[in-house]
Amino acid sequence: MALLSAQGVDGIFNTLFFLYLAWLDSSVYGAVMYALAAGSVVMKVIQFGLYYPLISDLTAADQSKAPEILNRVNIIKLGLFGPCMFLVLCTGFYRGFSHQTTIALVLICLGFAFEALAETFFADFRVRGKQAQEARIKMASSVISYVYGFVTAVMGFDLVVISLFKIVSGAVRLAFSFAIHLRAYSSKLFVHSDWPSVFQVFKSAGVFALIEILGIIYNRTNIFFLESYTGVNGVAYYSATYNIVDEISVLGSEQFLGWVIFPLLASFWWNDRDKAARLVKSTGVWLMAFAFPIMFFMYAQSELIIGLVYPPEYKDAVWMQQYLVWTIILSFENNLFAYLMMVAGGVKVLLAFSLVTTIANLILNSVLVESFGLAGGCLVIILTKLVMMIQTFVYCRFRFSFIRERDFIFPIVLAGFSFAVYQFLKPYTTVHPAVLITLGFYFLILWQFGTKFLGPRPRKIG
Repeated sequence: MALLSAQGVDGIFNTLFFLYLAWLDSSVYGAVMYALAAGSVVMKVIQFGLYYPLISDLTAADQSKAPEILNRVNIIKLGLFGPCMFLVLCTGFYRGFSHQTTIALVLICLGFAFEALAETFFADFRVRGKQAQEARIKMASSVISYVYGFVTAVMGFDLVVISLFKIVSGAVRLAFSFAIHLRAYSSKLFVHSDWPSVFQVFKSAGVFALIEILGIIYNRTNIFFLESYTGVNGVAYYSATYNIVDEISVLGSEQFLGWVIFPLLASFWWNDRDKAARLVKSTGVWLMAFAFPIMFFMYAQSELIIGLVYPPEYKDAVWMQQYLVWTIILSFENNLFAYLMMVAGGVKVLLAFSLVTTIANLILNSVLVESFGLAGGCLVIILTKLVMMIQTFVYCRFRFSFIRERDFIFPIVLAGFSFAVYQFLKPYTTVHPAVLITLGFYFLILWQFGTKFLGPRPRKIG
């Protein structure tokens, strides 16, 4: 709940700031969105999949060994830092961006790099049960950085000055997390690096790193293709709705699955395989059951949502949101099956799936974005996530007997029937009453029969 609160604060300030930028200047907004997409790639490369072996090492080792473990992880991250930033700079020149846009791209990516270094210390906080400290640091970084962004935008500063907001965020996270680390391990500040151990950690994290890097690539490449064919304004219109939808995907895929379900699943898999099976089944069906009403609301009320928060020039975001809602359920289910493959020793297979998905993504981008523009960019991300989800589901379905297709029938049938109710009511009651009645009907049936058909919710298992 502490981490969720921090995410909520960040989400609120993030939304308000980028909405203001969208209203202020679509070109500036598009350039920032492009840089944020590149920064996400930089962060994943620098993190290099180290989170998973880092958590494992910290959990297994005595607390006195933590500085040494954290030190070798940061050595790897610092080693990746320089090449990443050099490639970002080269990208700006290769794409023919203006000097202002290129500098903004570098600064925002540098902020992401600082956040990647801070994540090393946050991992130690989680193992030691200090999530509240992590949450306070993240809240502070969000407030300070976005207030800075607002002030510079309102005062009319240019893109370069505004883009420093990400540097502020990363610097606050890194400074405060390192300060707490110093207080906790002051006697072990300078730890001699065991280079063979550093290489072993790098090698162990390699597969996870490739999976994460490929994941961020196939989730973001459509933005780069959109910029080529529709310009930064096209990126702005796409990002306007994708940022709304993606916040929900991240909440379920990262906050819930990555930070709560994954550690539980990793523990249960080796200690109580039956409980792990029940956790996976329960999480899968209940995530689907709650994803459908969220998707429906965002689909049916897309015109209201976009109209309230964006200027009229973003009207294309309305129909794009109706496409992009499908990424929510695909992200939820795919991440669950991917985490199951990780704990069950299927990491190399998952890497192969990620490679296939990346190749499919590049083909889809080449074919669809050039031919259909913004609609093609939406179809690319949906089909890409579908390709990945099908692979992970089929693998888990045939390897693990506790995953069955019939477990998902109830939420699918309920969602389909509820949508039919909405379509029937809409001509008589107009959109908003029809949405309320449909959601009420859906949750009434789910409350009455959910546990009968879906089993207990994940919290009762964990």
